[in-house]
Amino acid sequence: MKRTLSGPIATGILLFSLSLAACSVEPTPSPSPSPSPSDSPSPSANPSPSPSPSPSVVEPSGAATASVVDSLTIQDGLFLPWDIAFAPDGTMLVTISDSGQILRYKDGEYDYLVGEGADWLRGQTNPAGEGGLLGIAILPSNPNVLYVYVTGPSDNSVVRMQRFGQYLDEPTVILSGIPRANYHDGGRIRFGPDGYLYIATGDAGIKPYSQDLTSLAGKILRVVADNSDEDGQAAPGNPFGTRVWSYGHRNVQGLGWTSDGRMYASELGWNTQDELNLIEPGNNYGWPNKEGMVGAPAGTAKGQTVGGYTYPVATWATSEASPSGIGITDEGIYIGALRGQRIWRVPLTADGIGTPHVLLSDLGRIRLVTSGPNGNLYALTSNSSGANGAVDKIVRIVVIEND
Repeated sequence: MKRTLSGPIATGILLFSLSLAACSVEPTPSPSPSPSPSDSPSPSANPSPSPSPSPSVVEPSGAATASVVDSLTIQDGLFLPWDIAFAPDGTMLVTISDSGQILRYKDGEYDYLVGEGADWLRGQTNPAGEGGLLGIAILPSNPNVLYVYVTGPSDNSVVRMQRFGQYLDEPTVILSGIPRANYHDGGRIRFGPDGYLYIATGDAGIKPYSQDLTSLAGKILRVVADNSDEDGQAAPGNPFGTRVWSYGHRNVQGLGWTSDGRMYASELGWNTQDELNLIEPGNNYGWPNKEGMVGAPAGTAKGQTVGGYTYPVATWATSEASPSGIGITDEGIYIGALRGQRIWRVPLTADGIGTPHVLLSDLGRIRLVTSGPNGNLYALTSNSSGANGAVDKIVRIVVIEND
């Protein structure tokens, strides 16, 4: 049964041509509250040799800032939405993490997917801590085929399902055994421009997993996903001949590509610095031996690979970010901040990035920012709790780049 939108529709911000103050690429870290129970004191950085230059990243170049022209809540009254996938006809599919449901939204009406697959998801999803029904991606060559990342009772897995309108068929598990925990379950999945499925996993609170190339945890994985019996296998050309694309990650929450093929990932730091990384196959992004630029050898620039570790292209104090899902357009990377309760914009230049600045800061915790088929941005909030009920929103945001 479809439902027509009810309740207040907030026309929101209408900050027409409002220029927002820019922030430096690396704010001075500020004190953080106590880390999650899965955290323990950070190991000191290992000494590294002198840095070598990295041609793919530039220092902040003064690229243009951007402003919100309009922000509109298109659906409210949700409880912890987590990810969005857009079908070619404009239908929006939204995962609801704790209930294990998938919401279908189009033209002001919404319902929830039903059928054997929907029943399986609700029964399988274990939302303890940071787990639940997390990432979703639509097969580019067949919009009726979905892939979702789900936290179950014993592990995280990626499953494939067929969708026929509102009906979701029984699932096929294509990858299982991704370590799960109350913290650091990763969960974002995206198809890359090469047609393969990229899967972000967390370290499940066990730090050595991130440096262990035999573990699926603390990695970005790259697998075949073409609705065939090969789904879930290592994609051709992976750097180690396994599913691992990059490693040394703590908890990647955002994946995206620029139109020229650069791959970026947002990553939650521990208690000092959060990260935006430029992802290269086979590179080691340092965790748990490195966090952001902390302990980098003198003279190390953002984005450089030094002593076997690749450093982030941008960092934030954890109080200003806790970055989650990202959206990338031709002119910028947009990053949702949970603890920071804002949307960051990182301008894109021809050969790197410019200075990050705050785009929007009055929606509370932001789980996701993503670019939609119409060129607008869409955000999911993450403000619901048992105390305040279902208060989360899907928000459409129209942005202009300032001169």
